[in-house]
Amino acid sequence: MQMIPDDVRQDASQAEKRIFEELRATTLPGWDFAFHQLNIPEHRRKRVCEADFVLVGERGLLVLEVKGGQVSCKDRVWHTRNLSGKRHRLSESPLQQARSAHFALEKLLGRELGSDLVGQTIFGHGVVFPDVDFDVPGVEWDRAQIIDRRDIEESGWARELDRMGTYWESKPGSRRSLTEAETRRYLALLRPRFDLVPKLMHLSRDVERELVTLTRNQYRALDKCSRNPRLLYEGGAGTGKTMLAAEMSRREAHAGSRVLLTCRSGVLARFLRSQPGLEKVDVRPFHTVSDLNSRTFDLVVVDEAQDVINRADLQQVDRVLDGGLENGKWTFLLDSNNQRGLVGQYEDDAMAVLRGHRPAEFTLTENCRNTVQIVTATQERTGADLGATSVGQGLEVVSLELPRTALLERLASELDLLEEQQVPLDQVVLLSPFPLGTSVFGALPGRWRDRVDVLDLARLRNPTKGRIGFAKIADFKGLEGRFVFLEFPPTFVSEDVRRAQLYVGMTRARTALWVAAVVDQSTQESA
Repeated sequence: MQMIPDDVRQDASQAEKRIFEELRATTLPGWDFAFHQLNIPEHRRKRVCEADFVLVGERGLLVLEVKGGQVSCKDRVWHTRNLSGKRHRLSESPLQQARSAHFALEKLLGRELGSDLVGQTIFGHGVVFPDVDFDVPGVEWDRAQIIDRRDIEESGWARELDRMGTYWESKPGSRRSLTEAETRRYLALLRPRFDLVPKLMHLSRDVERELVTLTRNQYRALDKCSRNPRLLYEGGAGTGKTMLAAEMSRREAHAGSRVLLTCRSGVLARFLRSQPGLEKVDVRPFHTVSDLNSRTFDLVVVDEAQDVINRADLQQVDRVLDGGLENGKWTFLLDSNNQRGLVGQYEDDAMAVLRGHRPAEFTLTENCRNTVQIVTATQERTGADLGATSVGQGLEVVSLELPRTALLERLASELDLLEEQQVPLDQVVLLSPFPLGTSVFGALPGRWRDRVDVLDLARLRNPTKGRIGFAKIADFKGLEGRFVFLEFPPTFVSEDVRRAQLYVGMTRARTALWVAAVVDQSTQESA
């Protein structure tokens, strides 16, 4: 079951923390998601209302109240006693707490989603007593609404939750199961408050974890991950493939799986290895996978997978994955239309073999990195469809096509202008098909050439104030920069390689982009 949020809150009770992990490990068709400590901002009697757990899926919504430790009731007054012996009086019975949270949530959802959906959805509630045997008869509850210690130990969560769900499904009325689209409507409303994921800290000096809300398309992509053992994600630049690769690896490792996250780029692999929450994940560049023992991992996640879709590389994945490619759990994230051939090797027959293992396939369509201007300019120069962008308007892309001497002067002037406008220079990236020494940027006037650093992991994580970064285009795949200066690919490479280099380079830019090309002086004069 997918838990939202992915980590249990530190202020949760010991019973809630234990149940959180037990639900995470439970597979229960009909309820694929479980919200923990869901805040319900409106309640008939309380200023604050919170549901310990809310299960969501095609069977509807089920609210669970958890009461750990000893439970007692005398003259309709309820008390709990925790493991430390501290006694606490409850303002109302656990069943009443669950019931009131249930109806407060149903009312709130009805106002937001409409009675046509909510009025037909199966809602229910129950109480979990994980530390005691609750066999007390009473007129205020039905035994089907209760799960106690003996139920959990003897029957298990799946069977007991199914029993509770059947109880609510048997209630009279016209309520029914949800379709997948209807379930997504509930999730879209409930989880933006909780399901924030760590943003990859591209070129950021901020050492705090910056959080970003997943797009609806990315929510669905992670949902696919929780439901299918083998996955192929296709998506253009800027659709968040690398962020999703990191997040699904983080979640699986936290759940106890042995996870390998790999990509062809050593720069990207080292950068991912430093991301928060990936300490339990084996993150490494693909060329080192051959050093690993056989059947080492429960899950293999391959980012920039178009670089490894060939028989030799797939054999390495097959070797280290428990169950192999045929029966193991794997995820490949790739852009086979626009980035293939730049690094590594892509073979159509190898992709056919991979698809023969029956993966679920998902297409990422929403560009969440590039502005409208960058998307449009990239489409015009490469013909690639980057999909719809959610970033909005930005600065116009600057095209610099000049003789070499004039181009170098203009590039220096553009950098001067950025400095005058107090743009943080450590957020400026120079990209080229060539190493720095042979690139056009290697010939910048001394006042700028002396301030250029070749990007490595240390400079990515802690860039130096007042200095700008340089990388080869192929090494910067999967990464991004706010301000990008791109050297146009040379004419002596194949058209496919030039197009891929241009596509990758242009789509690294988040805020502003300059494309620089040296034109022959004599050709320009004759024209």
